[in-house]
Amino acid sequence: MSLDAWQGVEQEFAAGAEPIGLFEALGGKGVFLARPEDNVPRALLRNSGVCYIHSNLFEVSSPECRNPLELLAYDKANEAYARLASWAYEERTGEQVHLYKTNIASDPKGESEYTTVGAHENYLVKRAGFESRMHLLLPYLVLRQVLFGAGGYVRGEYWVSPRTFFPKTLYSETSTDYPIVSTRDEPHADDVFFRVHIVNGEGTRSEYTTLLKHSLTTYVLLAIQDGHIRDIPEIADPIAQGQEIAKNLDGDWSIKLTDGGRIGVTDYLNAHYMDGVEKLFADRQPSDQDVKVLKELKWSLEKLDQGLLEALSTSLEWLIKLGLIDRGFHQHFQIEEGLDEKTAKEAAVNQYTAVTDPLFDVLVEEHGIKTVVSEVDVERAFLEPPANSRGQFRVVAAQRLEGSLSSISWSNLKLKKGYRTLQYDFPQLDGWNPEEIEARIKEAQDLLEKY
Repeated sequence: MSLDAWQGVEQEFAAGAEPIGLFEALGGKGVFLARPEDNVPRALLRNSGVCYIHSNLFEVSSPECRNPLELLAYDKANEAYARLASWAYEERTGEQVHLYKTNIASDPKGESEYTTVGAHENYLVKRAGFESRMHLLLPYLVLRQVLFGAGGYVRGEYWVSPRTFFPKTLYSETSTDYPIVSTRDEPHADDVFFRVHIVNGEGTRSEYTTLLKHSLTTYVLLAIQDGHIRDIPEIADPIAQGQEIAKNLDGDWSIKLTDGGRIGVTDYLNAHYMDGVEKLFADRQPSDQDVKVLKELKWSLEKLDQGLLEALSTSLEWLIKLGLIDRGFHQHFQIEEGLDEKTAKEAAVNQYTAVTDPLFDVLVEEHGIKTVVSEVDVERAFLEPPANSRGQFRVVAAQRLEGSLSSISWSNLKLKKGYRTLQYDFPQLDGWNPEEIEARIKEAQDLLEKY
């Protein structure tokens, strides 16, 4: 059995314009395949992802992907859709608008100190093996920031993970509680699956960070599901300790346990998660890609454990920003007239996260920031859904059933026939070859004919 697991990412983009204007401008570029009849700002994209407005934010979601490497290409395609929306908006209005893959922003309404703008990660696991073991995920989500934190400023101070500012509770079904572990049960698939919905995810520009983040999270979830991760010590006050880790830029992280003991963060990750991941690899058939990623994860953890943070300065997002912007600002940037250093650094971080600004690409070239996927991979992910996937069926359905389609969601179609609305469900995730897609289109057409 492979280590593949269906997964996706939803990316919220901060923008200096009304999101609905960006949405409509993007629609004018011919990349929307279907929109609901009630004209809600939500559209199926050419690659079978979705663009929508949620909580007054411009958001792009990838289609379902089989593995982290495939997902990475679609995460970069999300950025490309945001860029296209910006260009299209400028064509319409003459106003240039940047879109930021940031994770914290000032609240435009002034109702709170900050507002959340980030990424939601989604993974499907077998319900029977995971639901009763969900608590085993919590320490990992608190501690993984040392590897995958996005880096950014909170109240003028650089944090490893700005998103640690937001959680209000450990477990909740409500996303506005910003729980560390979301218990919302909405798989958009067969009920055999449980969707692990990580609402405090962070969007990262570094391809290497994004790949390792989704890879290790996939491995940890599968190891929990398969019983390779079982009894682990509880962390005392996870929210507060997560914030303390985020404020520590020196790498000498440790955490207090509920039994009164204390352990280093990398020691905890190695003993209680990486050990289970090793057992998972021994029990299944990892791909060459998985073996390579595991080697990179071990190397990264080793460097963190040794305190050799500079060795990761072209690899991990929070350390890239720390080296180039927070600590190396005067070597790489000039302070604009009228800005103090603190404000200038925050502006540079924002510019780094702007998918519409060339700064990140310049830094990749000049400083050797690690890349993973090719432009060809990203272009394909922008234009097409993953091969032989449920996403392909949605695209074909939008094209072939256009005149009868009221709406389309992840796992069902709403078809219209006169005054009647008919629902056609397609919850399964595997087996979507061309013959199956054609058979399911015929079933939907037969449903229309029946009424």
